[in-house]
Amino acid sequence: MKKLVVSLLAGALLLSSCTSIPNSGDVQSAEIDTGLSNADVDFLPPGPSAGATQEEIVQGFVAAGTAAQENYRVARSYLAAELVDVWNPNLSVAIRAGEPVVSPSSATSIVYTVPVIANVDEFGRYSSATSATDQRLEFELVQESGEWRIIAAPDGVVLSEPAFGEAFSSYRLYYFSSGYRDLVADDRWFASRGEVSTKIVRALLEEPSFWLNQGATVSAFPEGSQLALTPIPVADGVAQVDLTTSVLSANEVARARMLLQLSASLSQVQGISSARLSVNQVELVIPPLDEEGPSLASGRDGRIAVLLDRRFGYVQAGRIEQLEGLSSQVASLIPRSLFYSAAFDQVAATRFDGLWLVREGEAASLIDERPDLIRPIIDSCGYIWSSTALSSPDMAAIISQNGQVSSLSMELGDEAELVSFELARDNTRLLLLVQTATGGRVLLTAVERNEDCLPQSLGDFVDLGSLTGSAVDAAWVDDSSVAVVVDDAQTGAGAVIVFDTNGRSSSLGRPTRPATLVGTIGGVPGLRLLSDDGLIYQPRGNGWQGTGERASVLATQR
Repeated sequence: MKKLVVSLLAGALLLSSCTSIPNSGDVQSAEIDTGLSNADVDFLPPGPSAGATQEEIVQGFVAAGTAAQENYRVARSYLAAELVDVWNPNLSVAIRAGEPVVSPSSATSIVYTVPVIANVDEFGRYSSATSATDQRLEFELVQESGEWRIIAAPDGVVLSEPAFGEAFSSYRLYYFSSGYRDLVADDRWFASRGEVSTKIVRALLEEPSFWLNQGATVSAFPEGSQLALTPIPVADGVAQVDLTTSVLSANEVARARMLLQLSASLSQVQGISSARLSVNQVELVIPPLDEEGPSLASGRDGRIAVLLDRRFGYVQAGRIEQLEGLSSQVASLIPRSLFYSAAFDQVAATRFDGLWLVREGEAASLIDERPDLIRPIIDSCGYIWSSTALSSPDMAAIISQNGQVSSLSMELGDEAELVSFELARDNTRLLLLVQTATGGRVLLTAVERNEDCLPQSLGDFVDLGSLTGSAVDAAWVDDSSVAVVVDDAQTGAGAVIVFDTNGRSSSLGRPTRPATLVGTIGGVPGLRLLSDDGLIYQPRGNGWQGTGERASVLATQR
């Protein structure tokens, strides 16, 4: 179906005016009777108007950075002929936090000064700063046929924060964890209307983001692999990705892994369900990986596991479906926190005297006698993660299924307290909620494992943001986002904040006296929150609504 292109206004737009689509005026998309949905309509800013001043040309050019259609055709209309094919809008995105200052610096030069709060590089990697920094952009202009045009301009585009959210979308690139056990998501941002599939593949052939690229992840693509044919053709939902000859040096298993990375990454693009790999436009015959290969399944259950009335199991419609062989032992411990692993059919439970492991058919065993332990983790390889709340070099312990204990360095700094931690589906990205003297912090790091899957070390910490109030709990929402709960100790007023893995955040309501947060399946709607009065809540609109269920302890699952 053809798309309808609508010009919003007749004159040049100022940068501050292009952050949203007007809902009044001479032109309204709602008045156009075409039979097309909103998804079929591209809204474009206008090109240069006759007689525009130098300042208006620069402002209009920057404003046109919101429209990536046809390789930024509108923005290029502001450029002099010799710059049209040279300017590279895809090199970077500067996201501004305030209004720009536009001023002449000579008879044919304009300086555009803008406070920048975040940047996106050519491979979609998003980075933000705690405060805006002024960035100075210089433009040179010449006259062509009596009209001003830009003859020199910096590569990249400048967008306001709202405009960035409208023009760009988040996509997950998938790499492998070390040992090729799991697919690890790396969030990137690309213009929604600008050959997204090509940008995804080009970025996938590069290294992952710095914090994932410290031994925790690998790529199946040989070094130097490049995309040979663009744009990527798509037929019947299959993207035909043509690469350079370097991939021919890889064996069948490596090629199957490349195909898995491509399919997982490209399937987020509308109209693409899978991928094929070719070299010199000759398709490679690639046998699929076995069924036990990496998948994107979360491993979570859609039901919630609780301890209530000395019974442990799944709660549904006010009834507990007990987990036989585990329920009575878990209840007898009177635990403070629980982690249930369905894959290993066991529960890790903390209480006043340490960490206990409950296995079906065996007596519960005390596996970590340290005091002040936080909720544990049982990872996909069966290793049990145990940590004290107070920061120290040996705070984290990794316990194998046969009871061997290894230390994991996790220094958080003086006077820092670890409130909770949780591994992502990929067994590689670790979420940490930390309380410091100046407030809560939300951190991510990557786990490097050895050939036996034993966690060996943690990479650099990525700080997603600061929190106001006392940190309560945190959970993974999905591959791209986490949720965090804080509260005011005096009033009991809580707040839930959702962060994406780049640090962009949004509010998810204000529950009262929150105690525990867990994720199930289905993203944000799958979150469940336990209050300190034993009631379980779920997200509804901009707030939290009671489910009608109760629990003494709400278990995290994997």
